[in-house]
Amino acid sequence: MGIIAFYEGNNGTQNLIQTVEDTPGQDFRPVQNDEIRSLKLYGVRAGAEIRLYDDPNGATTDDFCIIQVKQVVPEYTVNTLERSYEDDTVMVAFIRNNGLDGKVSRIRIN
Repeated sequence: MGIIAFYEGNNGTQNLIQTVEDTPGQDFRPVQNDEIRSLKLYGVRAGAEIRLYDDPNGATTDDFCIIQVKQVVPEYTVNTLERSYEDDTVMVAFIRNNGLDGKVSRIRIN
């Protein structure tokens, strides 16, 4: 079972806000609203999809970010939620409205 750790600062820094397992079917509000700016993946399963939304109901009319895990690695840091990129480990798609870092209000994991 993989672990996803959400951080207050960019680059996986500052306070740890919350950790969750990578179990599919999760849909929740973070324990602290409007704080998350980055996350770390610890052995998260390939095929996992992590969606972070500015909208508290998960609407796509405001900023959101989709992180697709391509392969399992011991540890990987997504430094910001405001950049689209792809490497060997993840594919990150950021859809901008007015910024997502520090504004996450809903998380879905599949």
